[in-house]
Amino acid sequence: MKVNDKIHGFIIEKSRKSEELRGTLWQMRHEKTGAELIWLDNGETNKLFSVAFKTLPWDDTGVFHILEHSVLCGSDRYPVKEPFLDLLKSSMNTFLNAITFADKTMYPVSSRNEQDYINLTRVYLDAVFAPAIYHNPNIFRQEGWHYEIRNKDDEPTFKGVVFNEMKGEFSNVDTLVADGIGKMLFPDNCYGFVSGGDPEKIPDLSYERFIEAHKEFYHPTNAKIYLDGAVPLEKVLTIIDEEYLSKYEKSDVKHEIAFQKPIAHTSKAMSYEIGKEEDEKQKTHMALGKVLCDYKNRKKTMAVDMLSSYLTGTNESPLKKAILEKGLAQDVDIYVDDSVMQPYFVLSVRNTEYENREEIKAVIKDTAKKLLDGGIDKEELDATLNMFEFHLREMREPKALMRNIVALTSWLHGGDPMLYLESDGVLKELREALKTDYFEKLIEELFLDDNGVAEFYLRPSKTKGDEARAKEAKRLAETKKSWSDADTERFISENAALDKWQKEPDSPEAHATLPVLSLSDVSDKPEWTETEIKDYNGVKVMYHPVASNGVVHGKLYFSIADVKLEDMPKLSFAVGLLGELPTKNYSVTELTREIKKNIGSHSFGIDVYSVKDRPELCRPFIRVSFSALEARVPRTVELLTEIMTSTLFDNSGKIKEILLQDIDEMNQSILGRGNGFATRRTLVGVSAPWAVNEKLSGFDFFRYLNEFSADFDKKIGGFIDFAEKATEKIFVRSRLLMSQTATELDKSGLGFSNILPEGTPCKDEYMKVALDGKKRKEAVLIPAGISFAASGGDMKAYGKEFSGSIKVLSSVLSYGYLWNEVRVKGGAYGCGFRVNETGTMTFQSYRDPNPLNSLEVYKNTSSFIREFCASDENIENYIISTISSTEPLRTPSEEGAVADADILSGVSYDDKLSTRREMLTTTKEDVLKLADLFEKMAENNSVSIFGNAGALSSLDDTWTVMQMNPSTK
Repeated sequence: MKVNDKIHGFIIEKSRKSEELRGTLWQMRHEKTGAELIWLDNGETNKLFSVAFKTLPWDDTGVFHILEHSVLCGSDRYPVKEPFLDLLKSSMNTFLNAITFADKTMYPVSSRNEQDYINLTRVYLDAVFAPAIYHNPNIFRQEGWHYEIRNKDDEPTFKGVVFNEMKGEFSNVDTLVADGIGKMLFPDNCYGFVSGGDPEKIPDLSYERFIEAHKEFYHPTNAKIYLDGAVPLEKVLTIIDEEYLSKYEKSDVKHEIAFQKPIAHTSKAMSYEIGKEEDEKQKTHMALGKVLCDYKNRKKTMAVDMLSSYLTGTNESPLKKAILEKGLAQDVDIYVDDSVMQPYFVLSVRNTEYENREEIKAVIKDTAKKLLDGGIDKEELDATLNMFEFHLREMREPKALMRNIVALTSWLHGGDPMLYLESDGVLKELREALKTDYFEKLIEELFLDDNGVAEFYLRPSKTKGDEARAKEAKRLAETKKSWSDADTERFISENAALDKWQKEPDSPEAHATLPVLSLSDVSDKPEWTETEIKDYNGVKVMYHPVASNGVVHGKLYFSIADVKLEDMPKLSFAVGLLGELPTKNYSVTELTREIKKNIGSHSFGIDVYSVKDRPELCRPFIRVSFSALEARVPRTVELLTEIMTSTLFDNSGKIKEILLQDIDEMNQSILGRGNGFATRRTLVGVSAPWAVNEKLSGFDFFRYLNEFSADFDKKIGGFIDFAEKATEKIFVRSRLLMSQTATELDKSGLGFSNILPEGTPCKDEYMKVALDGKKRKEAVLIPAGISFAASGGDMKAYGKEFSGSIKVLSSVLSYGYLWNEVRVKGGAYGCGFRVNETGTMTFQSYRDPNPLNSLEVYKNTSSFIREFCASDENIENYIISTISSTEPLRTPSEEGAVADADILSGVSYDDKLSTRREMLTTTKEDVLKLADLFEKMAENNSVSIFGNAGALSSLDDTWTVMQMNPSTK
């Protein structure tokens, strides 16, 4: 292939080899329609296809978000209700989804299997260019919104998957701040609208306008097609051209984004919901935003990113420290959004008082002036640049998708797709800029020039939630009053039609149109990372030989099996302080600088592993992880040892700052991911690992943090004493187990065994937890527009052993029964059933408008199993998806982590091989034998809801209801 060649309807316009990308970037244009295509030919076995459209919202109805969901609900060639779901069931995909951004919508799929890749590409092309939405308005009603009404005397409600998803999203203060500042910074173009949809505005979208949006924007001339990896190019281009693009003519419609002119300095305030039991003090969020430049100026956006790390990266960073020390707020951050045509930055001040705003702005300006007078610490900025360089080179999986997103940053707007794909040039420019006053001028522009600044304030309200629910109810009541009898009958009829369509199975003929893999395409061998067990200086080492491109990935595991369960929350918080406090030889600023210089990434945490056939036992470890270039490993060892052995905990002021930040972060986690918290609550009585994790990171841990904060002055002395003694006791050679993932074993990375004190070994190999097996019915009241419901138990307690068959059943339930009953009919954004090798099982729903209904669905699982086993539906597809779920894309570090987990949990290759073979040979008869298990679960499982007042209003006195703020009884 060469430039100007024509290949299956495409003209090759440009070809560039890139050492940095380890491949060649080919740029092509479809001759007939003008559709653009790029292929990064890098030889990677994971192959990605993606088609993206520039989609520019004109209001807050979320039309393109609803289209993103809807086009995947059947198409002309594949007339099944949910080909997306069928592909999840029957594909070995490594990525399968769609994504709505502020100015584009992407449809990416990837697979290592060539036939699977071709299948996925075909289905996605048909979905975007020939969706069933044109002849089936039920899709719009299901995925977008509709009036839910069954009888003329009923009060209608709003229902729809995207509607409920965005109700959950609008419970997040970060989302509210981002949307608020966006509207202020971009009053004249698409970035001023909520591309995902504002729940108040979504019901304003008509089916007709929805269809018009697809006609206007989903045209080949507006398409950007991206290929990555060792794709079968001839096949793919033939499919794209002959089966789809050649049917179109070139469109003259231009989808241009109006360039936003600088705004006047503007201020605006809004409110958000907090719990009625919460104190309103220090709950205001403040944001200052400013447009930076256009997308072409990558140097500037990355430079501002560097400054954000320098100014607010830690509590000791100049700007954050200045605000925190005056007690004006609990946290300060700066973020840059460079995914849009005009990148902008936002300085976010969390948990302050509205009355503090002028003083905060004065501190910001004063800090900026001091930095200009005294000079910026260029050594710190240089260290930050080192960190950025490492992360740009060590891209996380799925890497092909990340490259696609990065390429579109410029390509979408007519720029060079290579601008953001390659980084060496901009890194070199920034190193040169460090020698000049470039960063000083940036600080002056960002913080001392008020032109173009938007100030947005989000203030707490105990009545906001009730007001929003009352407003929605009033709107619905007034809407119903405006209906004629014919209108009411029409909406009732539409609901009946929707119900019928949702319940009606796809015909065998429709299913037969879908291209699927067969079991013969699936290997009977599980993925397995080889491990060499070595002894180094008397310490056990798990070495995983994996090609790692000059990076060493290390992990240290320190046994804590002798720590009391009630002390786990204290230990978890103490571990979270590591690296955030000074040490004997470094201030936090000095420590942070050295880490940025030398360590690509690092983390401190606590991991808990199960013990086979012993639910009351677990193996907990403090885990210290790092990834570093080979030349930096010796210094990495020195720095991490310094943190482990010399952290100075006697700093109550800094500890309180971090404590309040952790509480806020967990508060947002509960509101955004309540399903995980609900799941943990259901398993604390049946599984030691889950019981310990509840203390380490669950709702119990959240309550511990709040109780610590409420009585901080009395408790801080005891905590400091505990943290000092615990770290001195735990970070020793005699408790240490090491792991390394690298191309070759790097002995310098094992140097911890030479430096750490010997200490006293952990007297216990396992931690034993007293499990009460108690059935729990718990609910936590959260200030959110949506809810989460979980049910969990232990299959062994019900007389069943784990096998590969129940893993297959997990896919059947998640992609079949629960998808239909909880997501499609119930309107929840997400749902699923999970089971692990220890036998713990959990149902969960995500952003669920009716959690009690979901709990009833979970209870009826046994009936579904019997119906499924009596049906004609093929179980082979579910087997394929189950196998696929065990083989995600992994970085070398992740490969090593999985291998560590297998060893520490006592899982052998033979165990995985046995489970694989059980999955591959699963029959409906095997699944049917599990039906009685779910009957027992229905009566004995623990259940948990994290939900709003409306969702919990009908709970009876058999439920224990808790406030989200645990200090309130």
